[in-house]
Amino acid sequence: MNFINQLLDFDLSLLQSARWLVWSQYASLVQVTGELVVFFWAGTLIGLWLYGVYKKDNEYKKTALTIFFTIVAVFGIYAIINLGLPKWRLGAMEIAGAIAPLIPHPTDNSFPSGHALFTGAFLVALLRYYRYNSSIVIIVVLVALITLVSRVIGGVHYPGDIIGGLVFGSVGAYFLRPVVDIFISKTFPIFIKIASYIRL
Repeated sequence: MNFINQLLDFDLSLLQSARWLVWSQYASLVQVTGELVVFFWAGTLIGLWLYGVYKKDNEYKKTALTIFFTIVAVFGIYAIINLGLPKWRLGAMEIAGAIAPLIPHPTDNSFPSGHALFTGAFLVALLRYYRYNSSIVIIVVLVALITLVSRVIGGVHYPGDIIGGLVFGSVGAYFLRPVVDIFISKTFPIFIKIASYIRL
């Protein structure tokens, strides 16, 4: 128990140290970089789908849907852990005497970080198809790092929340893969049929 308390204290000191790295006048920049990965997911998935339309190749569309539904499936894990479990420590934004956070965030259970959890799921799902493309891997990891570091510097998550989110998201995406594959195999023709009506 003593080791766990030491670990939590270390996590808290890392959060407080990281928060001092950015002045409040840079809050808007931290807010943008703290959401960067969300725009990146959306852009990647829309881009994959549209590339499939352009190439007349449904495999790109299937890849986009598989990645999307992997993230959706992992959201169930997030909801159970973050919303279903009792709060076991103060969230990063609720610490007495802490510096004001730079990123708006609800005062929910900050563990695990939702952004980190979805990032882990996105990485696992995307690398399933593009693990041999070093350019894509580097870009994805870079965007993820910028976003997740910003979440800590912005004062909304402990570093432990980020690590926990990445672990849960990655493991969840890996183990939910068969379920997502079954779902996609049964529903993909329906999605394609719907999309064909609007020429997508």
